[in-house]
Formats: sequence, structure tokens, C-alpha cells
Amino acid sequence: MEQLRTLEVELHQFETRSNFSRIDQLIHTSFIEIGYSGTVYAKSDILESLLNEAKPTYIVWSQEYQFIELAENIVQVMYKEARLDAQGKLSRHSIRTSIWQKELGNWQVRFHQATPTSSFERLAT
Repeated sequence: MEQLRTLEVELHQFETRSNFSRIDQLIHTSFIEIGYSGTVYAKSDILESLLNEAKPTYIVWSQEYQFIELAENIVQVMYKEARLDAQGKLSRHSIRTSIWQKELGNWQVRFHQATPTSSFERLAT
């Protein structure tokens, strides 16, 4: 399950998000996302938006990961996420959930949802 946590964190990184080949590997063809705004996105929407994304002035902070095995080679990952600014302040708090599927030995995310939530304290890693 630690591998899935690592992959989630990798998807938060600008270097990964701006690498079309890597994003294409990590996101399943039938991927659907329900974004923080409630908008629904397909893989093609995500690829287009990520490739036009400017480098952010914040980092993505995530914590309190939970893993739920739904079936063989299918795992739901849930965690808290927020933006961490240069002063160490968290904003835009959400609960995130992803469903990962392992095919041909590789994990790919098939579904992701961001749900706004009340603020939470940053936990030490």
C-alpha cells in the first residue's frame, strides 16, 4: 500500500504533472475525476489542463492515508489534502479519494474525487 501512497504523492508534484508520458502511464484510459469544484473530468481533460498548468507557488500537503482493498488489484486510497504555502499555512482543505487498479503489473488511477472539508491541522510526518 505504500506504493500507492507514493504514486498519489507523485501525482501532486509539478515535475510529474508536466510530464505527459508519466501522467499518461499513471492515469487509466477510462479515468474520471470529480474535482474540488464538483466538475467532472475525463482523462483527456486532465491531460490538457495539466500540460497548461503553471508551476504553483504552494506545495500539496497530504496526510492520514487509508487504504481499502475493494477487490484483487483494486484499492481505494483516502487521505486529507491541502495547499501548503511558503509560510507553512494550509488552505483549500479537502478529503481525497482515488481508486487504483493494477493491470499488467502497473498501478493506474481510474477514479479520483476531491471533496472540500473544514480545515485541519498539519500532522508531522
